[in-house]
Amino acid sequence: MGGLDAIEREIQALAARQHGVVTRRQLLRAGLGSDAIDHRRATGRLITLQRGVYAVGHAELRREGWMLAFVLAAGERAVASHRSAAALWGIRPWTGAFVELTMPGRGGTAKRRGRIVHHSTDLPREERSVERGVPTTTIPRTLIDLAAVVPAHHLRRAVERAEQAEVFDLVAVRAVLDAHPGRPGRRALVALLADMHGNGVSTTRSDLEASMLQLCLDRDLPRPQVNRYDGVRESDFRWPDHLLIVEVDSWTFHGRTRRAFDADRARDRQLLREGWRVARFTDRQIVDDPASVAVELHDLLSGSRQVRDTRGFDAIER
Repeated sequence: MGGLDAIEREIQALAARQHGVVTRRQLLRAGLGSDAIDHRRATGRLITLQRGVYAVGHAELRREGWMLAFVLAAGERAVASHRSAAALWGIRPWTGAFVELTMPGRGGTAKRRGRIVHHSTDLPREERSVERGVPTTTIPRTLIDLAAVVPAHHLRRAVERAEQAEVFDLVAVRAVLDAHPGRPGRRALVALLADMHGNGVSTTRSDLEASMLQLCLDRDLPRPQVNRYDGVRESDFRWPDHLLIVEVDSWTFHGRTRRAFDADRARDRQLLREGWRVARFTDRQIVDDPASVAVELHDLLSGSRQVRDTRGFDAIER
């Protein structure tokens, strides 16, 4: 009986370290026989998640548990990567739609139920790590991989969040870029780093804001100040030379209330009294019709010119 108790304690400790997930190989190493494993599966004490990977007692797992189940099922050298790695590191949101993995081998990318598997022959040990108990790519490798599968504004947000969390190491990122001169995503990451070197790291607070900033850059519009505090208030985007402020609105993510709606309009009127023009664009407009948004911004920025009156206040001449 003492032997069974010791095995049970080892299994429980293993599950605790691995977000409630164990593999058949680990159970066998712990001393549980194949018949005992099958019996526990039949009685619900082990719940099959992937082939040879089980949840202990229940399948109400956290996202790390589900991610680890896919990684363990893919083999000992597999790691979470791309969007999944970015979610583990906290630099991109977790969507839950699929788990993204990288494993040794050739064959490109394969999409299967619940997962995207990238085969790679160039994932050295120094580009592997463990985060929240899940084998994953390092942040520098994650960023170059991410750059190949997400739009530019999502990549910008990831780099911004890594910088804000103080986990961004430019020297390490450059080393990975040098090690993979032909890797997909390299060009996009190099371009973003060059932009940030020349203009500083922006402070967008959502994918929507990052999308608006990227729209301005892609359409060769004047670069706005982003979430800049002027001593009185903060605006999403500001062009001081044109006395133009742009706010981006998303009903879903901003949780609008009647009080907030009224406060926004009162703020807009105050800005108008101070000589600023205020334009608001919704998430649907920015995402679904960026060309029209760009045309409107171009007209707003080029349709007036700023002068100074004799009292030193800004004025608008048409």
